[in-house]
Amino acid sequence: MLLELSTTIAVSCSACGRLSTDEINIFQLSGGTVHQLKCSSCGAKKVSIKRTKKGYIQIDYFCLLCSSIHKKIVSPKKFWHSDRVTPLLCKETGLNLGYFGSTEMIKSELQRQKEELNMMADELGFEDFVNPELMLEVLDYLHDIAAEGRLNCECGSHDINIELFNDRLELRCNNCEAYIDISVKTRDDLTELKKEGRVHLHSLKGKPHNSRDPWINI
Repeated sequence: MLLELSTTIAVSCSACGRLSTDEINIFQLSGGTVHQLKCSSCGAKKVSIKRTKKGYIQIDYFCLLCSSIHKKIVSPKKFWHSDRVTPLLCKETGLNLGYFGSTEMIKSELQRQKEELNMMADELGFEDFVNPELMLEVLDYLHDIAAEGRLNCECGSHDINIELFNDRLELRCNNCEAYIDISVKTRDDLTELKKEGRVHLHSLKGKPHNSRDPWINI
């Protein structure tokens, strides 16, 4: 009996930021072949996969956060037989760019994320946004970098509020009222935001403390 092993990789494109999935089978990595994965939307290279001389699987993935190539080396067992999804992280920021695992687990993970986003959309009432799905992705990313300490104000405060508009959002410091507008119209807006890797508000000297009730407090 011939057993065909396969693994699915879901990773964000470093050029356009779109997350897509690709299935890899064991025959595509035979004979020292380097298997390239390209973005189905823009054609940019996303991932290179090969088997090392010692039999391990080497994954080189292009990072949209720090514009470099990260390397992950795993055992064949972990690559082909893992019982959970394995994250592909940016080595500079620690943020998740994607993951690999069985097709069923990847589908389940993507569905779980979709359900979480839908729940957030229902709670916030996203019907009036120009691009509701993109707004949710931007909010999700902002929460990630806030957790990593990469969203702050020049005054030293990490107490940042978000106010939502139909095609943008406003980040405002609760301490000094410094603010920044972030466009949320096209996927290019999210790509550019991720390329920065952080959000830094510039303080406004002489401004009083902001006492408004925020929509969201990160």
